[in-house]
Amino acid sequence: MGGFFLLCNEINNVRTVEFRQLEQAFAELGFATPEVVRTATCVIAAYPSFQSSSAPLKRYPNGDFSFVCGTCLTERGIGVSAAASLYDRAEEEFMGHYAAVFKKKDHTEIKLDRFGGYHLFYNLPLGIVSSSFYAICSALHTLTLTQQGACEYVFNGVVSGNETLFNEVALAPIGATIVVDAQGLKILRPPLRVTRTFNLEERAASLERSIALLDRYFAAAIHNFGDRVNCALSGGYDSRLMLACLRRHGASPRVYVYGSRPEKDVRFALEIARREEFPLDVIDKSERPIIPPADFVETARQNFLAVDGYHYAGIFHNGAEIGESARRVRGNAIAFNGGGGEIFRNFFHLLDREYTIREILWSFYSQFDPASCTTAFDSESYYDGLEKKIMDLLGSNERRLPRPTVEWLYHSFRCRAWDGKVDSIASRYGYTAMPYLERAITEHASGLPLAWKHHGAYEAELIRRIDRRLAGHPSIYGHDFDRPPPSSRRLTDYATYLRPPWLRRYTYRLKYVRSSSADWAGYLACPYRKAVLPGEDTLLSRLFRLNRVRDDQQFTRILSLEYALRAFGSRVKTDF
Repeated sequence: MGGFFLLCNEINNVRTVEFRQLEQAFAELGFATPEVVRTATCVIAAYPSFQSSSAPLKRYPNGDFSFVCGTCLTERGIGVSAAASLYDRAEEEFMGHYAAVFKKKDHTEIKLDRFGGYHLFYNLPLGIVSSSFYAICSALHTLTLTQQGACEYVFNGVVSGNETLFNEVALAPIGATIVVDAQGLKILRPPLRVTRTFNLEERAASLERSIALLDRYFAAAIHNFGDRVNCALSGGYDSRLMLACLRRHGASPRVYVYGSRPEKDVRFALEIARREEFPLDVIDKSERPIIPPADFVETARQNFLAVDGYHYAGIFHNGAEIGESARRVRGNAIAFNGGGGEIFRNFFHLLDREYTIREILWSFYSQFDPASCTTAFDSESYYDGLEKKIMDLLGSNERRLPRPTVEWLYHSFRCRAWDGKVDSIASRYGYTAMPYLERAITEHASGLPLAWKHHGAYEAELIRRIDRRLAGHPSIYGHDFDRPPPSSRRLTDYATYLRPPWLRRYTYRLKYVRSSSADWAGYLACPYRKAVLPGEDTLLSRLFRLNRVRDDQQFTRILSLEYALRAFGSRVKTDF
């Protein structure tokens, strides 16, 4: 939880200007006054979460200190106590998604969680590290928007790998250690253990292993938080498995569902809550007074700051999520997020065979229509950029991947970018949990035989073994989880499994084959666009043909990115 920045010292220069720029940016984001620590090599500003009055920082009599940003969870404690364990080099394996900063004697370093779920940004030449993308951008003299970054964000909602929108700002690698010395920053990147074969143990043994790994996480969370736990419930697998694990460990969480009452997820969640006799909060974020265009300018600004500059949902909405982020952790609670639960299912809906990286990209990273782009865009270059990122993650130049490695990429490449971004922003408000994206759990799950995962059967059996009552309730899939999936479900899934990757790359284009409407609805309507983005000149018109964009989510992201570029002003240039 909270946030921080680190600024390396320069000889005979305390770098007051950069410090003030970073401090001002964090204040704009809503952070309170930081606790400042100075060492011989750097200065660190440690911020409390939005609901706390002090940062989780521990100082030692000899001048050493330890600080944890995000959620570092152990079976013995969390927050300051977890920071102390890291400082003491405890042998226990830490859980959660965090950045730990500590100084011991003359050695200062930052350690990141093994999954890479906590996003930390840096600029190597200037020696700046920040938990905020917006803040570090505010302190740089030049920002170069890359075509690859812009396209990935607009098409996919995130920028993948260790890159960001701008050339000058990098994302710290998975499990990295950042060492601070007199020469500046050193980024130490550990080799990752890539899953290449499915395990050979019996199904029953694998199920027991899965439950044991989940038990370790949930037991630690409940030990530290008791009933101060919030989690969502829908009509699918992941939230139900999460609720089952919480109940297994004796917690009575606050349960909620987002949406309007006619929506499927809400209807199924309400039915489960009725049968199980626990209260359920139904939260419809759209039930807010309509904001006039003139007032929406400030709403857009607050949305921009709340998402740290960019986010898959963009900034053209009513801002309800800001209040919900605070509400989920009110009272020093921990907010559980079921992101990444598909690790126990066949997320990519691909058969059990080798695939080239390009086939993976065709299957899942082809959410674009070249007709909505200018001639500056080249699909092959776009695919090449993503392919290089995957090879960098794998640590090899191999282009043909065994099927278990494809499963490994789901969490290490896709979830790390998508869910890590969401969780890192949420952690500003307080403690957060992504139990399915613990490295021990993801590595185990990527080695499960694919046949077990088809049709959700393995995850359904986990729910059944942990909490049979919950498994017996209906789901949005047309069946409960108390028995094997019916033939109708199997036939539906195989219709996707058998569709080849080369054909899947055209699915998005077919989905949006329609003429454009006269105008967009809601907060994307012309009066709102003109209020937030006055004038006609747009940097992104060099890359996208706005009059040909049919996807409202992509249209929102284009406008939101345009807003970000204007917010950073004349320092922004492009590489296209």
